[in-house]
Amino acid sequence: MRRIRIPMHAAAAIAAAAVVAACTSTRFDGPGGDRRLYEARCGLCHVPYAREEYSPAEWPDILDDMGPRAGLTRSQRERVLGWLTAR
Repeated sequence: MRRIRIPMHAAAAIAAAAVVAACTSTRFDGPGGDRRLYEARCGLCHVPYAREEYSPAEWPDILDDMGPRAGLTRSQRERVLGWLTAR
């Protein structure tokens, strides 16, 4: 059986298209949408941390650092921050 090789730039384009599709999806609407948004976007690079692992005062700085890496828009950042700091 032959192995199919995909050029690296093609693989990157496919991954980027999947991220864009996830961003525009309505799966983040409704109850639990903010949690799902956090898990989907932050889970692209690592296992999402439990929101209790950091205090509500620590999450804004973490999101300032990690939000751009996850491609969060300003409104998505605010949604995620609201969910992370709700206790």
